[in-house]
Amino acid sequence: MPIISLKNVSKSYGTKKVLDDISFDIKKGDIFGLLGSNGAGKSTLTKILLGFEDYAVGKIKYYDGKPTNLKSRIAVVPQNIAAYLDFTVQQNMNFFASITNLPKKERKQRIIDLIEWLELKNFKDVKVRHLSGGYQRLVNMALSIINNPDIIFLDEPTVGLDPKMRLLFWDKLKSLKQSGKTLILTTHYMDEAERLCTNVALLKKGKLITTGSADQLIKKYGGENVMILEIDQDIDDKTVNLIATTEKLRIKYTGKKLYIAFPQTHSFEKVVNTIKKHLIDKHYDIISANLKEPTLEDVFLNLTGEKLS
Repeated sequence: MPIISLKNVSKSYGTKKVLDDISFDIKKGDIFGLLGSNGAGKSTLTKILLGFEDYAVGKIKYYDGKPTNLKSRIAVVPQNIAAYLDFTVQQNMNFFASITNLPKKERKQRIIDLIEWLELKNFKDVKVRHLSGGYQRLVNMALSIINNPDIIFLDEPTVGLDPKMRLLFWDKLKSLKQSGKTLILTTHYMDEAERLCTNVALLKKGKLITTGSADQLIKKYGGENVMILEIDQDIDDKTVNLIATTEKLRIKYTGKKLYIAFPQTHSFEKVVNTIKKHLIDKHYDIISANLKEPTLEDVFLNLTGEKLS
């Protein structure tokens, strides 16, 4: 059973329809990605899911067998820093814990656990304004989830972070999923969605294009594999045409490089070995062979005609 279900949700501002007949389910324990270019409707949909905006048509239901007390069960990790910059990490934690519905005796342990888990122990007595951007984001997360919510919305959580801090965030989001939390993630990073999300929804101009896991969507909409071969010398037209015709492959080439497109169902090793035989027969040597597999970025481009940026 899903924890959130949307059925035929639409929303307009005046005569402009910003969401058009959106339906999908989010399962408990999902990391669910909302993906789309600017103007796709992600922000509006998130506000509706959070109860910040009404919607004109459709139905949204939260359910997982628990009492429906959404304020205590839902958290939002915003992109902007919500902490008090002139408070220390510890002072921020103490204050935000004091305004939750957590029993007083549980607050202290919750703060200790979060500081440890988010690797903030060495910074707990440092004012937030003196932390790096990455650690400020970690404080943001700590403050947002201090009430131990079931459902967590995250708005572009890793934008602008360096690679090391980005990987740390990914690790923490995976850990939240493993603990049974449900995460709804908006991101412009396709590699992030591909690595983290159990399911995604692709939106374009207020319409739902498709939903599914990254693997499912890549297999269905990602297109072909592309193999890039570097040859020891310029290859001639006759050899390229022979390989393309015999093996029924699409080939482009320039100088010493061959670009070979083939379905995802084909074995990379088999394609390499078959082409290698043709080239060796013609006295060419392969210097290197690289495979570019389709990604979620390719899916988005193929389905929407847009690059996500």
